[in-house]
Amino acid sequence: MTLLAEIALVVLAAVAVTIGVALLPKPVRTIHGRRAPVSASRPEQLIRLERLVGMSATDTLQAHAYLRPLLVEISQRRLAASGRSLEQMSDADGARLLGDRLWDLVRPNRPFPEDRDAPGIAPRELARMLEVLERL
Repeated sequence: MTLLAEIALVVLAAVAVTIGVALLPKPVRTIHGRRAPVSASRPEQLIRLERLVGMSATDTLQAHAYLRPLLVEISQRRLAASGRSLEQMSDADGARLLGDRLWDLVRPNRPFPEDRDAPGIAPRELARMLEVLERL
């Protein structure tokens, strides 16, 4: 299995877990107002990816600052396998190959978002972006 496929599976699992966790009732608190400790049986990388997906959905600034670097890295690796690179693509080629939303996120020299409180990237939208990257 390729690195991209493994990352995609982990991210998709993180999306599913994030949605599942959102549907769970709030955790039971102890008498002192502290939450029960988190189970140590879950891999730390999965926990980090879940947080990344959750933060990226909150607003566009979080998506730009935390999710974008990971998507840029994945895009660069996938494109390099076919002799292409983000830096050498025109906007038209990038949008055609990656789709408008993914290209806008990973394009070189992308500025910080002007409306930093705008909605981030929903888990379903992220899943669609990963499907595009898997097909490269």
